[in-house]
Amino acid sequence: MRRAATLTTTLAALFLAVSALAGCTASTAPQAADPTPTAGPTPTHVYPTELPEWARASAPWIIYPDGFKCGGTEGCPNDYRALIGEPGPVLPEGVEYYDPAKHDCKVVAPLGVDCFDN
Repeated sequence: MRRAATLTTTLAALFLAVSALAGCTASTAPQAADPTPTAGPTPTHVYPTELPEWARASAPWIIYPDGFKCGGTEGCPNDYRALIGEPGPVLPEGVEYYDPAKHDCKVVAPLGVDCFDN
């Protein structure tokens, strides 16, 4: 009887060990790629086509180049990106890209430029 109990215990332990190894192998095996990937709808960004009511009276709004800095502590005046958002392919009326010949020391005081030097 004692020998049967030892044999049963050994077989049970062997069964548990084989089951555990089979479970590890199955969970670490590479999974097949999903043949039907799901793609969500492509987001479409809506760009403003006209200035908001509150911004119309203070045109021109300027789209400054990335990294552009103005002198002083208040930032660049009428910064379209900062106050309204990213410009679209068609600019609203009263919005223009930064032009140093047109804007420097007339509308904008760029960092490092002395607009008061006569």
